[in-house]
Amino acid sequence: MLKTIIPLSFILAFIVITGPAALYAQCGFESNINLAPHADNGVYCSYDTVKMSVVEPFDSFQWYYNFNGSATGLMPIGGANGPTLEIAVSDYGYAFFFVELTRDNCTELSEPVVIDSWVFAPVAVQHSPQSEYCRGDSTLVTNAFGSYASYQWLRDYEPIEGATGPEYWVKESGTYVLNASPFECPEITLTSGVGPSFTFTGPQVPVITWDGNLLTASSGPNYQWALDGNPINGANGPSYTPQESGMYTVTVSDGSGCRPTSAPINIMLSGSRQPDWARQFNLFPNPVGDILHIQAPQGATFEFRLLDARGREVIHRRLLQPDTPSIPTGQLSPGVYLCQVTYQGETAHYRLVKPY
Repeated sequence: MLKTIIPLSFILAFIVITGPAALYAQCGFESNINLAPHADNGVYCSYDTVKMSVVEPFDSFQWYYNFNGSATGLMPIGGANGPTLEIAVSDYGYAFFFVELTRDNCTELSEPVVIDSWVFAPVAVQHSPQSEYCRGDSTLVTNAFGSYASYQWLRDYEPIEGATGPEYWVKESGTYVLNASPFECPEITLTSGVGPSFTFTGPQVPVITWDGNLLTASSGPNYQWALDGNPINGANGPSYTPQESGMYTVTVSDGSGCRPTSAPINIMLSGSRQPDWARQFNLFPNPVGDILHIQAPQGATFEFRLLDARGREVIHRRLLQPDTPSIPTGQLSPGVYLCQVTYQGETAHYRLVKPY
């Protein structure tokens, strides 16, 4: 429940102005309530126990509470007629406490103290309004308010192993809830309650296996194989025999509108033909660091393309060789890349590694 927190000083000022004047400070003795332990702004954990007391001697005592801080509508606490009162915070949640003191036939009501275990920001999940996704897609759910000492995401109300941060990438169907514990009270578990639900449909993301001769996809029923990100004409079956080296992927569909694509597999065919001029090009160093150098025939004009493991083009240059061209590669993520050099109407392929 989200509630508005009104500063205690404002409440007390309101009470002093509007409450019955005869109730406060009419006897002239000290009637302040001491709290142990003392908490700033009266904020306690629900599992805390708080002891309230008054210091000066009095003839009689009666403790009261209410939920609005007003000097009217007080509810007496049964048996609470001594100089101290010990309460379990969980019994009250959020309440104001008073003590009525009598000495020498003069009775005075103390100003209130507040005990508040409801002050913590509510846990809420921020998420996309979209609820249906294709398998292989993902959507981000995050903690919407404030920060907490610990987090635990749940799927269908069961904890997700390792999902202990303020955000989580959802990849499976289910209802997602966030539990969190505030810094002030780490033993308390707050929950977002009813979480968003997501549904993932369509074929499973395919996995490619390679037996040295044949590439096979794990799911279907419809297929489209691709080489270096380009669809292969007629390659529409569950298996495909590669004709040349490169990065192969397969996209599957089932009529649902979802078309997941496999992770790429790098196939290097022994004896596959490279253009006759391919040996005149040298790409170094390999593995590469921040700079890739390309040694080419003198005066050659050629196209250079670098593809990542998904067949996506990450670098494209048209180069003229008077000197050894240099390509910045420091921004590349670690992994295996395919270099394509197009010269004299043919394309040569080179495998490049960016180390971890």
